[in-house]
Amino acid sequence: MMAHRTAIQSLAEAIMSFQLETIPDDVLSLAKRCLVDVCGVTLAGSKTESAKLLFSTAAETYGRGNCDIVGTSHKMNAPCAAFANGAAAHALDFDDNCYAGIVHGSAVVFPAVLAVAQQRGEMGSKLLLGFVTGLEVEFAVAKALTNSIYDKGWWTTSVLGAIGSAAGAAKVAGFNREMTEHALSLAAVGAGATRAVRGTTAKHYYCGRAAELGVVSAIAAKQGATGPVDVFEDQSGLGQVLNDGIFDRTELEKLGEEYGIIDPGVDIKKYPVCYASHATADAVKEIMVANGLLARDIASLTCTVPPVVASNLTYHRPRTAAEAQFSLHFAIASIVLHGDITLKHLTTEVLSSAPIKRLMAGIIVKVGDIPQQHRSSKSICPEWGYVELNTQSGSHKSCFVGSPLGSASRPLSDEILKKKFNDCVQYKNSNNSEFTLYDKILNIELLQNAQDLFS
Repeated sequence: MMAHRTAIQSLAEAIMSFQLETIPDDVLSLAKRCLVDVCGVTLAGSKTESAKLLFSTAAETYGRGNCDIVGTSHKMNAPCAAFANGAAAHALDFDDNCYAGIVHGSAVVFPAVLAVAQQRGEMGSKLLLGFVTGLEVEFAVAKALTNSIYDKGWWTTSVLGAIGSAAGAAKVAGFNREMTEHALSLAAVGAGATRAVRGTTAKHYYCGRAAELGVVSAIAAKQGATGPVDVFEDQSGLGQVLNDGIFDRTELEKLGEEYGIIDPGVDIKKYPVCYASHATADAVKEIMVANGLLARDIASLTCTVPPVVASNLTYHRPRTAAEAQFSLHFAIASIVLHGDITLKHLTTEVLSSAPIKRLMAGIIVKVGDIPQQHRSSKSICPEWGYVELNTQSGSHKSCFVGSPLGSASRPLSDEILKKKFNDCVQYKNSNNSEFTLYDKILNIELLQNAQDLFS
């Protein structure tokens, strides 16, 4: 029977079967960690000029309602809230990452399911169920398309996130199978942005749009709108047009049995910059700390990275915070100079300072292969980093990091995750009530009304 169903129909079937009671405890635990993280980075992101201008854009487009614009006192309708919160969640590029499709999952799915749950006054357990459902659908479609879609230049957070947000929205709204199919197909057929968005407001904009598209597609499906349920199989569908026909639908059959949040897992960032820089930054930090080095001790620093890192980190001399988030030179220089990369380092004052400029100018980045002696490492992600450093005294140091701290294989401890959350709340200059949000999320299934999550 599976062979005669379209991919959309298979996805809808799987969505209908998701129930909180049957989702493994470790999956729910990981989902709550993702919720803690995305709520924190959304609060922090709401302070940015990018989030503020995109909220103004949404407010002019949509109307008021009962859904939170996180980090503000505004209440708007579901599409507006999904858009604004999605933009804020990604505004600092501090949100989580998954190598199934190389996507930012939580920053798209959470704003969508939060908006629908708040609009309907659903319980926290329904929000959690929709969140897990949306992520798993997004990751399953990513696995079916393989990462080649990302390599071709599509920004998968936009393409796949819209499908995940539609799945989560449909689940929270309690759609039947037919409405779910059309919500998914309406979202899928209209999704897509290219990786040219990096370093600009467009990246945050299209994260918000992906969340918004999932919500609006669900609303349209409820009204009776239809979409092409063969959107993946059609000769002009997603599989063919975006990915040269590459689409392994057997990955969809594993939904509910295997979980993408576990394999390949979700990476939670400890630095507020593109994840492609994290392994190399960790390698530099390891050398500096292990040898007690300071910036003045460095004679030369060379980094070898895979092509995907070089293609993402294109700003060698960043002038703005947004550009710095996509600059390996900045990430390394910040580690060398400050020993860390934090939100307070992403300022024009820091970027224009003579020490950071001098350090960035001396860093050499080249594309290459993993050094032979490290190829047997058990933990190597697609965005590994290898650093060679020569000191003023003539010594040579090197370090290879296959997966940075915060990756699925080297997860942040609960203590570090909570510190990141608290740092984000403090960055936003939030009041004390928002510190209770951490405990609310860890016990979200006990929340009687999703409208109370941020209150």
